[in-house]
Amino acid sequence: MKIQRTLSPTAASIPLRHLLCAPLGLLSGVKYRNQLREDLKERFSAHAVFVLSSGKAALTLILKALAAGSRRRRVVIPAYTCFSVPSAIVKADLEVVLCDVDPETLDFKFDELKSVVNDDVLCVLPTHLFGFTVDVARTKQLCREHRVVVVEDAAQAMGAQSSVGPAGTMGDVAFFSLGRGKNLTSGTGGIILSFSPALTELIEAEYRQVPEPPVREIICNWVETVLMKVFIHPGLYWFPAGLPFLGLGETKFYTDFPIFRMDEMRACLLQGWSDRLDQSNRGRRASAHRLMEDLGLGGRDVRTSASSESVYLRLPLLMRDHSAKESICKRSREVGAGISPNYPTTIQEIPQLADRIAVRLVPGAQDIVERLVTVPTHCFVEQQDIRKLNRILSGEGSDTAVPVPWR
Repeated sequence: MKIQRTLSPTAASIPLRHLLCAPLGLLSGVKYRNQLREDLKERFSAHAVFVLSSGKAALTLILKALAAGSRRRRVVIPAYTCFSVPSAIVKADLEVVLCDVDPETLDFKFDELKSVVNDDVLCVLPTHLFGFTVDVARTKQLCREHRVVVVEDAAQAMGAQSSVGPAGTMGDVAFFSLGRGKNLTSGTGGIILSFSPALTELIEAEYRQVPEPPVREIICNWVETVLMKVFIHPGLYWFPAGLPFLGLGETKFYTDFPIFRMDEMRACLLQGWSDRLDQSNRGRRASAHRLMEDLGLGGRDVRTSASSESVYLRLPLLMRDHSAKESICKRSREVGAGISPNYPTTIQEIPQLADRIAVRLVPGAQDIVERLVTVPTHCFVEQQDIRKLNRILSGEGSDTAVPVPWR
């Protein structure tokens, strides 16, 4: 454990006044939750909104609802994505099907997607990884022939904008995550946006069966959120980061997560959420653009068109090779720079999925695993941190390669 300024790989802030007022939510019935649902419905022009205890819970509920109205059981996802996605599929008792990912876009390899989408597929999950928008419209076009539902995974992209529309509004149904490191947080939480009456009816039927969280769960989330508020600051993050048993930054696969409705304390923590979200995303963009300018990568989103606005949950960069990636991450750990290697394997290499998933070649996803690092962009990144990050990423004082951006 080294006492030094230490950046978390990702972080989101919660105003202190909201933390202090949140316990009053226990006495307010469903006032804050109902208001939150109405505000979300208006901002995203959704047919219906449902709020739950986590992003994983939200995806699981969507999948259960779709499965209840169909005999199809296959769910197509990117071969490189958050482990929470396949864990929700397994919890919903459905089959994981992989499609390889293009390392230059973080989107599906569409020739391969066309070959895996058929009449046995229940839904496909285009994923806005790290807050970068992908081509949901193209996915919908491929799915239309087989009447496959498009579930837009916008867990990491709340507030992002593509040339077609806001992230979370382009699929048939979508979900956001409100986890501790997301663009907007309530400690934990998840949001479902439905855009058709038929899907809303299916989801509503499942949602009616979802219980309210027990008081202990509500209090624990609030206490953990308070601790996050204190220790996420770079002046103190060295302490939890130096405690191995906390497992900070580890990527784990598990299916024993609870599914509850969002409680009033979480909803109360989200007061003023729309303005907070926009402010958070403006700050992330500014940090990412400063980093890219200093590294000579251009002053805007280098992957997408000028009409798109990514939200840079993290800034993803490809290193020259795996040894360069390891060198970057090692130097970052030594000085508390917050650079992360991200997901450690492709989805098919998760041990718990060994007997549940068809093995296939996914060279694009494997290339991302070998070379990707992500750089913090959150509200605690200051100019001194950007200088430190640039020294590490440019290889100053080492033979580490300059990063290669998506383009």
